[in-house]
Amino acid sequence: MTARIMLPGLLAMLLLTTGCSRRESPSEEIAYDSELARQTLIAALDAWRQGQTWGLARQVPPIRFHDDDQMAGWRLTDYQLPDASTPLAPFGEVLVTLRLQRHGATVEKTVAYQVSLTPQRAVFRGDS
Repeated sequence: MTARIMLPGLLAMLLLTTGCSRRESPSEEIAYDSELARQTLIAALDAWRQGQTWGLARQVPPIRFHDDDQMAGWRLTDYQLPDASTPLAPFGEVLVTLRLQRHGATVEKTVAYQVSLTPQRAVFRGDS
């Protein structure tokens, strides 16, 4: 009688653990293109530096860009990315040194961006 009671529980536990351990096949995994991520970040920062962030949404494919300093009216005059040999990772932060100007003041600071490629290309500031 004890074996009959344990069998359904054991079977349920086996099914649950089998479902949780399923791995995606390589064809199901979404590859992260580090070079495309770098190009996306550069395109967003160049558009800010040129005062043309509005054009990012019109690119094909479009790029979403959000930076609190840009929204607050700071003008990007220069930026420095990490070494080109450093790969960008999905959901990873990319430290970028920005030189900003507003009302005659110049500020230099290092900020973190996250670059997403799916479902659409996007660059978001990770800190404030």
